Amino acid sequence: MELKQAIDLIAPAISFQSGNWADIGAGTGLFTLALQSLLRDGTIYAVDKNPHALWAIRSSETVKIVVQEADFTKNMELPVLDGIVVANALHYAPNAVQVLQYLLTFLKTDGVLLVVEYETNTPNFPWIPYPIPFSHFQTLATSSGLSNVVKIGSVPSMYSYEHIYAASGIKLAQNDSL
Repeated sequence: MELKQAIDLIAPAISFQSGNWADIGAGTGLFTLALQSLLRDGTIYAVDKNPHALWAIRSSETVKIVVQEADFTKNMELPVLDGIVVANALHYAPNAVQVLQYLLTFLKTDGVLLVVEYETNTPNFPWIPYPIPFSHFQTLATSSGLSNVVKIGSVPSMYSYEHIYAASGIKLAQNDSL
């Protein structure tokens, strides 16, 4: 995926253009860069268990990039976040509900969780061991405490899957969940 496609894919979920965000499972930093181009100011925490490619990404004058080496299924140290992007990473978690619930502990009430995943039900080891098609994500997200879960876009997949989708949800206040 090219940077322009990544920007266009997630832009509908970026309703406020400042604050603290995290790109969880940031990989090469494609969505870190997409977020950086969409935010007016703030900090992006680029988190990956193998962050070597992320060290090359530079902060802009108004958006700081903080690289963190961590496994998103385990203990991470993050501040309270306005938004979280999990792009092409959640399908590595054997227990996606548990991971989503953990990620939501970092997200402020009314914060945005944005997921980018392959629209497939078929595992493809080692790349997509636990697929999360949109209908499955809706169920996971709702049971994890997100509301207003919607598909915000899709792009064709280079890897013979139907497409890659982007979806977002809003974190409910504690007393509003379930």
